[in-house]
Amino acid sequence: MKHLALLLLSFASLAAQEAASPLATEIRSIIDEYENSVRANTQKIIAATTEEERNKYRSTIPSAGPYATTMMKLVQANLAEPDVVKGVSWLVTGAAGFPEGQEALKMLGSTFADRKGIAEAVKQLEYHGLPAEPVLKAVIEKNPNREEKAAALYSLGAVHFKNFDASADRVSGEASKQKALDAFQQLNAGFADVTIQGFNLSDFAAKMLFEMTSLQVGSEAPEIEGKDAEGQAVKLSDYRGKHVIVIFWGGWCHACHGTLPLVNEAVAQLKDKNAVVLGVNTDIEPESKKALADYKVAFRNVMDGTTSGPNTSLYNLRNFPTLYLIDPKGVIEIKNGALETMVAKIVASAGPAK
Repeated sequence: MKHLALLLLSFASLAAQEAASPLATEIRSIIDEYENSVRANTQKIIAATTEEERNKYRSTIPSAGPYATTMMKLVQANLAEPDVVKGVSWLVTGAAGFPEGQEALKMLGSTFADRKGIAEAVKQLEYHGLPAEPVLKAVIEKNPNREEKAAALYSLGAVHFKNFDASADRVSGEASKQKALDAFQQLNAGFADVTIQGFNLSDFAAKMLFEMTSLQVGSEAPEIEGKDAEGQAVKLSDYRGKHVIVIFWGGWCHACHGTLPLVNEAVAQLKDKNAVVLGVNTDIEPESKKALADYKVAFRNVMDGTTSGPNTSLYNLRNFPTLYLIDPKGVIEIKNGALETMVAKIVASAGPAK
């Protein structure tokens, strides 16, 4: 029976391959050729025995440019074909930094705005910033398919959420906040069940909605709680009455490596300033204590166990390290700010340690 099942699966696989159109096959071959060339170069980097050899292969990582040119010619010659959307999607997501990727982005908002099969590419537009807004609006207006429309609503909300979160201009930030809320509310009202690549879009939107309302300067900081490296219970609210610098980090995070010594220095500097540093470590359990030792971490940590741990997820972390300054009343004073700014603020305002 096992052999029969395997034989049937083989036949099904062959049938699927036979069903693929010549255009779909050609598009797939271009993508595979590029990905295989990158993979082969990566293997050379891994296998290299000297830093000089590794740098040599790092400098020869294959460019997506030639493949983007070939793909665009194929797309332009087959605009009416349903399978061509796979080529457009790859150009938008895999060749965004090339002229062909930018042209494909425009086409996504015009020629292909009403096509089925563009949902994954549309979802990726959350990383393209405000220039993607016209494309997303076109898809929302013209596309009759639920998956594509939901992806566009999600990405439009995400684009404006990120603009709001990073904006130094209060007026622009508040306008983006409202646009993000509108998009996410439409998503939740009509498309709460839609998933892209196995991920529910409404779940992602809910995290951003929470961040917009509960993780802003002036908001009471959500509780951070768990166990430290010694297995002792620890909570952010344990330090009420003190300034708290919270740092989300991990030994896996290269950007954290340069920050940790500076945080250790801050711990010493703030020793008599009624302030503490509380880390949220995101390494898996076998690696977490090693990271604490390797970087001589001088502050207490909540061990979250992963980048999707309860505290890291609650704070909707997108970048590491991320620092917050919490005031003595438990209110967010600085979000994702510079360590030196936080230390200066504490030094200027805090009294002697209690």
